Order: sequence, then structure tokens, then C-alpha cells
Amino acid sequence: MGEAQPERFIEARIDVDRSIADAVCNFIIDNFTRGMILEEEEQAPTTGITFYLPESFEGDYKAQLSSYLREIVGDRELPAVRERLIKNIEWVQQYRESIRPFVLAEDVVVRPPWENPPEGEFIDIIIEPKMAFGTGSHETTRSCIGVLRGRVKQGDRLLDLGTGSGILSILADKLGAGYLKAVDYDEVAIDNCKENFEINHVAAPHEIALGTISRCDDDEPYDIVVANIIKSTILPWIDRLVALTRRTGLLVLSGLLQEDLAEILAALEKARQDHYRVIEDNAWRTVVVERK
Repeated sequence: MGEAQPERFIEARIDVDRSIADAVCNFIIDNFTRGMILEEEEQAPTTGITFYLPESFEGDYKAQLSSYLREIVGDRELPAVRERLIKNIEWVQQYRESIRPFVLAEDVVVRPPWENPPEGEFIDIIIEPKMAFGTGSHETTRSCIGVLRGRVKQGDRLLDLGTGSGILSILADKLGAGYLKAVDYDEVAIDNCKENFEINHVAAPHEIALGTISRCDDDEPYDIVVANIIKSTILPWIDRLVALTRRTGLLVLSGLLQEDLAEILAALEKARQDHYRVIEDNAWRTVVVERK
């Protein structure tokens, strides 16, 4: 028999600047829990992060979280952590109610398994939302979906670095891609990606790999390469990312902020890749490179 579920949970809430929301979510996932709800509104400067811990949780999570926040916000005022005790069933219900179907790129619907798709002709993507990211609501994922919707064609080979839930690879499959390779360094992400591939009945030949770009050392160039990660990871990979993208193919770099662009664009021009455009979505930037 499995362990009994706690009767009560700590519901903790913190509102952070949108620019650090990803980092804070990752810290919470790595150190405390994967039970999390994000609340974001268009143009709002902050993201609300609500997460859940068993009442018996050992360790001072507020002190650990505050210490981490101090490292990344510097001398600015620390956001407050608010908490209350709730029954087990309450947080499960709140979590389910927080995740709704939504439409991207005009005809791509992303939904959890317990919601029905909207009426009409849509590309239907089902994501089991077990992670903080990758449900399509984040700006970088949203931008990448828009790019792929207008570009993937029958038989394309796609490399998806930082795949997360696998949402971009799943979309490519539904658009007729001929081969998919989804890579992430996080075991939780890889497990979630595999689950979502199964839920969506991904038909294209594919590989889901735990690791980094080194897992692609022996690969032939791809028609489309997407790296939805962060600047510090993308920057040293630029030459390798270009080499992994076939000539006339597409390289999509995301997970970037405005202040990241100067270094990224300089690295692309050094690699003789100056045919690009930048997509803006709130504070986030996605660079779309037409490989020369």
C-alpha cells in the first residue's frame, strides 16, 4: 500500500517580479514541491506563485526561500510569503480549476486531460500539467508555438532543446513532422514529456533524451532547432546550434529578456547569422534565425 495522503496542506503564496518568476519556480520545484499554481495577467508586472506543502513538511521553507530571493533581488525589498492551512481536497481542486484550455496562434488549443476541447477546428494538444512551465501559458512557449505553427511542414526534422512538457514537439508532430528529438536536463521534465507524448499519440519517430546539447553530437542537421532555455545556456552553444540547423532551416532561440539580446545577437553575427527577427511578448524575447 502507498503512503497515506496528508489531511492538510500548507498553502503558500508569493508575488514576484515576472522577470524572476521562472527562477523562483525552479527553486521551489527543486527544494520543496511540484504542486504549484501560477497566476499571470497580461501586462502585470508580477506573477503570483502559489505552492503546496504537507502540513508536516520539515525545514524552514520560508527562510530558505527568502535567502534565495535575497541572492537574486539584491537590495530590493523581499516579497512576502503568505500562508494558510487547507484540506487536501481543497488544493487539488484549486489546482485543477486554475488550469483551463486556451487557444494560441489562432487554432492551437492547449488543455489539461480533464477539460474538453472547445468546439470548432483546432489543433488539440493535451498537456498533463505536472510542471510549472510548458503548459503554453508562458510568453516564451507562446512565441515558439506561433513560430512553429507557421513553419513546420510535412517530414521536417525538429530538435527541441529544453523541451519541458514536450509541447513544442507535440505540436510539430500534429503538423506533420517526420522526426522529433526532445532533450531536457531535468528528469521530471523528461518523465512529463514522455507522458504527454503518450497522451497525444505522437506518431513521428522520436527520441526523448535526458541531458544537454551533447546528446546531439552525432546528429544530422535539423530543419528546425528550438532552444527555449536561458541566455547563459544558449550563449556558449550558439555555434553548435547553428551547425545543428541545416542551411535554409530555422533556429529559434527563446527564454530571453530584452537585456539578453545584445550578447545573443552579437554571437549570431559572429557566427555569420544575421538574418533574424525578434518577437516581443511582455518582458520576454524570442529570436528567429533563418539559417544561411
